[in-house]
Amino acid sequence: MPLRTCAPGGRRAGRWRRVAEPFVLPRAKVCGLRRAADLCAAIDAGADAVGFVFHEPSPRWLADREAQALAGLVPPAVLAVAVFVDATPEWALARAQRCGARAVQLCGRERPPEWSGFPLPVLRRLPVSAEAQDEIEAWRQIARGFVLDSAQAPGGSGRPVSWELAAGLAAQARCLLAGGLDAHNVAAAVRAVRPAGVDASSRLEARPGRKDPQRVRAFVAAALRALDEVRA
Repeated sequence: MPLRTCAPGGRRAGRWRRVAEPFVLPRAKVCGLRRAADLCAAIDAGADAVGFVFHEPSPRWLADREAQALAGLVPPAVLAVAVFVDATPEWALARAQRCGARAVQLCGRERPPEWSGFPLPVLRRLPVSAEAQDEIEAWRQIARGFVLDSAQAPGGSGRPVSWELAAGLAAQARCLLAGGLDAHNVAAAVRAVRPAGVDASSRLEARPGRKDPQRVRAFVAAALRALDEVRA
């Protein structure tokens, strides 16, 4: 697989220089990858996005050098996403560019005004709740999409969300559905919520931080079939 290079970016005169490139929300994202074998399993299975976690308390955390080595294996057709919790834009951009990620996912207490004009596409994690609509409105002009997830932790908890509430949110904005998804429930989740795509991590693991290739392949295959069916 070819190596990729980092895109230019940074601040100039107090404003972000936006990188103008098309962005399509992925259909099947596998997050929390730490090993080359796991990354290749996800890509070979047909995942069109992969996530690298830059949140040190997580068992899926990657140091900068590890993330750069893994991201170098990602082919151009697959979106590499750098995942952050409570990050500043400058810190996140430096790490995303260093490893060649082409989008960022924000999972903490980041505030919308600080990310206005950020030069990479932003995905915003959205805890599924009755109040989530306000968060969509706050981020609508900044985020290219939302990741609907459990409110229990900033990601990777393996806990399911209310599909009924998630369906209402997915009808309001472009969303990936996350939260306790695996090969056994992703088809039912897609039919109930009708998201643009899905995102999974902990339910695909043999142990924290280490994916099970069979679970990854089964999840991606089931997800893509279900997404095709609801769009037919």
